[in-house]
Amino acid sequence: MSPRTLDPRTIGELEQFLRDELARLQGSLRAIAQETRMTEKAALTDITAHAAQTLHSEIQVALVDRRTQQVAQIDDALQRLSTGQYGFCQECDAFVGVARLRALPFAQRCRDCQGHAERRARRDTPALRREGLPNLEVEAA
Repeated sequence: MSPRTLDPRTIGELEQFLRDELARLQGSLRAIAQETRMTEKAALTDITAHAAQTLHSEIQVALVDRRTQQVAQIDDALQRLSTGQYGFCQECDAFVGVARLRALPFAQRCRDCQGHAERRARRDTPALRREGLPNLEVEAA
C-alpha cells in the first residue's frame, strides 16, 4: 500500500463491512421502532409495570440515539471510502489499519493520534477532572 492508496481488495472488503454494519444498525432501529409501537398499545395499570416500561423506554431512546449516530458515521465513512479518504489518519496520514476499522468503522485517527487527541481533550476540560466525571466524548471519526 502506498500512502493514501488502498488496494482494490481492501477497499472492497471495507466497503462490504461498512454496508453490512449499516444494514445491521438499520435493522436494529426498525426492530426498536416496531417494539415501541407494540408496547405503546399495551395498557399499563400496575404502577410497577409502568415504572419498568418507562425505564425500558428511556433505554430504547438512548439506544436509538446512539444507533442513529452510528448510521450517520458509517454513511460518512462510505462517502470517505468513495473519495479515497477512508482509512487514513486525519492527523498523521498513516493507514489506520483494517483491525481498527473493523472495531471502529468510522475511525478517522490511528490509535496513537486518537490517544493524543483524547489526552488533549482531558487536559483541555479541567471541569471534568475537577468533578471526577469521565470524558464522554465519542470519536466523531
